[in-house]
Amino acid sequence: MKILAKYLPQFHRTRENDAWWGEGFTEWTAVKKAAPLFEGHDQPRVPKDENYYDLLQKETMLWQASLMEKYGIDGMCIYHYWFKDGRQVLEKPAENLLRWKEVPMPFCFCWANETWARSWSKIQNKNHWSDIYEQKKSNGSSGILLDQKYGREPEWKAHFEYLLPFFRDERYIKVNHKPLFVIHKTSDIGCLPEMTEYFRELAKAYGLDGIYMIGSDCALSDNLYLDSELYRQPAEGMRNAPAHYVHGYDSVTIREYDDIWKNILSQKAKHNVLLEGFTGYDDTPRRGAKGTVTVHATPEKFACYLSELMAKTEANGNDIVFLNAWNEWGEGMYMEPDELHGEAYLQAVLYAKKNYTDRVRKYKEEREKHTGIEEGKIDRQAGYPDKDTRYLHFFDKWMTLREEGFCVANWLNVNGYKRVAIYGYGIFGRHLCHELAANGIVITYVVDQNIDKLDIGYETFLPDDQLPETDIMIVTAIQDYGTIYKALSAKGIKKIISLKTMLDER
Repeated sequence: MKILAKYLPQFHRTRENDAWWGEGFTEWTAVKKAAPLFEGHDQPRVPKDENYYDLLQKETMLWQASLMEKYGIDGMCIYHYWFKDGRQVLEKPAENLLRWKEVPMPFCFCWANETWARSWSKIQNKNHWSDIYEQKKSNGSSGILLDQKYGREPEWKAHFEYLLPFFRDERYIKVNHKPLFVIHKTSDIGCLPEMTEYFRELAKAYGLDGIYMIGSDCALSDNLYLDSELYRQPAEGMRNAPAHYVHGYDSVTIREYDDIWKNILSQKAKHNVLLEGFTGYDDTPRRGAKGTVTVHATPEKFACYLSELMAKTEANGNDIVFLNAWNEWGEGMYMEPDELHGEAYLQAVLYAKKNYTDRVRKYKEEREKHTGIEEGKIDRQAGYPDKDTRYLHFFDKWMTLREEGFCVANWLNVNGYKRVAIYGYGIFGRHLCHELAANGIVITYVVDQNIDKLDIGYETFLPDDQLPETDIMIVTAIQDYGTIYKALSAKGIKKIISLKTMLDER
């Protein structure tokens, strides 16, 4: 059983952090200045021997690698940041590791594919590092610091070629001889089917056996283009966990550590789903009074819960468990030694590795009781964002962009598409047709499974019909885009795009 720990490369100075959060800012800045916000609140967290390390120092990584080996951590899953036009940030620790062959640290990447923006930005799905160091809103500013846009094949190739030397490193973690690559939020990637297919083609072209892609926060059809899905924690475990507030609503949110772990261990999943545990959570160093804190976490509880998670993982037919995290000090998720617990959380990992096998049979018997779960489907606890919620967020984004002057027809004109077909005449399809027709775009036909109920003035086809040629097919059923893309590709249609991709790449 392999334990892979999420690894944050934020512990060194960068010009971006200097500009955005104040000169000399690193993760340690927020950690050192944290303060208790209620009775019994364990803040600030202090590294053992006040080891506020710099990740650009080789000695730091050698020290981390020695702890990994001592306590059974099999690899670091390093957050990787790749933005619009190949812009990077926090890349130096991994690049140094690639050069420092003498550092015995097995590793892989997790692409943290979120836009970086100010907390007050209208962008919904964003990473806002540290609210309490936030600058005031300036007139006319979007608040976007680094925009996450995916582009098309030229941009995907540049990204893959950057990753290639890492994939070829003998320390890079592989599954079935394929480099393991995690994508933090696949549901944010409208072009996921095309991009993952192209990555696999490139992997073969460059002499690799392929690429093993894992996604988290997935849309319904994302699994068609992924090798596994990762249940990201504690985010999913928190969704249905009871909460209370220190000073009423809009103050510090408190959740019980045990409640979250109960949710994690009660999730039902098929073998293509990987599981993740967590050590604890407290993001008040970054969020202040608007943060979230899990209470009553201990190394002893973590040891027991991790043993259960590893047993459940083996019962599901897998041999990888992720942990959040190795060093997320600003969110209270870390295994590195601190002044309060020393190396106890690392010792808990060693305990779990030695003792989880006694619990495997229990989870195998539990699986036998739930054989009705469809292969590849997910049975999450109540509260996971459903299709309607995702659609609502998407529609809000579309309308916000329209208010800012964006028009889908402009995107089509810029890219040379004059005649388009629309797949799906639901709410999105209807509004899209009106917008395009009003801006001189010819709609050649509409594809919908309910054409007998439609009277729309366009030629219509069923999904199973033979479809005429058109400049491009726009799929408005964004949640099912992967399934639809696969079916349309099988029909020989070459130009297919999700409406979500068009808005993302505006």
